[in-house]
Amino acid sequence: MPYRNLSIAYYNKENDAQKALISIRKACSLEPDNSRFLLELDQLSAKAGISAEERIKKLEQSKELLEERDVLYLAYITLLNLNARFSEALCCLNNHTFHPWEGGEGKVSGEYKTALFALAEKEMKSGNYEKAISLCTQTLSYPENLGEGKLENVPDNKAHYLIGKCYDAIGNKEKAFSHFSIASSGSSYPAQVRYYNDQPSDYIYYQGLAFYELGDIENAKNSFNQLITFGQKHISDKIEYDFFAVSMPELEVYQDDIQKRSCDYCKHLITLGNKGLNEIVNKKVH
Repeated sequence: MPYRNLSIAYYNKENDAQKALISIRKACSLEPDNSRFLLELDQLSAKAGISAEERIKKLEQSKELLEERDVLYLAYITLLNLNARFSEALCCLNNHTFHPWEGGEGKVSGEYKTALFALAEKEMKSGNYEKAISLCTQTLSYPENLGEGKLENVPDNKAHYLIGKCYDAIGNKEKAFSHFSIASSGSSYPAQVRYYNDQPSDYIYYQGLAFYELGDIENAKNSFNQLITFGQKHISDKIEYDFFAVSMPELEVYQDDIQKRSCDYCKHLITLGNKGLNEIVNKKVH
């Protein structure tokens, strides 16, 4: 425990990630069966810029500990997705019963959708459109074992856009039109993300692609331009948590750089907006 506490002090008080890593690694070596220490080692490794490949290798050396804590198991699943091991990630998600924790809402379902969408897009590239439709449809609701229901404000634009593309590919223009219409719905105005129930605005990218498929070029351009405008306008905003916030975005002992998170989010929206505009110009929407 002293080395673990020392690690937190090094990172949060002295901003010294390397000394913090040395300390938490020492704590793990002294208590190799402590799943909490392993979780904190992975969290700090991510903040220190250690690769996903190296992080997952470390976790897999202690596989027997992973399912002891939902947060730790989710960290492992997230790394599976980051390493393009989507089938393994989905298997882990389908065979574990998760229990919601404050501030963690949306994270398990997020990885669930990441795996399903990646597998669906792989099937689309192989021409297996019916299988891709099935995978995308699974993202529209969550199985009970994930431990959380779907929030009303969770957008499904990506799912309906991809389903529309599948139906279009197999010649069912009526169903394709129906799903593109659903995918084009929702607000075109991005919003900041700070808390667990704030939904990222990257769905607007798929909204724009859906407008393009419907032949509405002006609204497609508007969706993409809104992403760019928001990102450019807010990339330098000073971000702070509200005093009365009840749920922080992550359950971590190492302080998160919410300023960097906000900046990265804005850069991501700008990139998506430019990508969408380029796809319109080049007429290469996939």
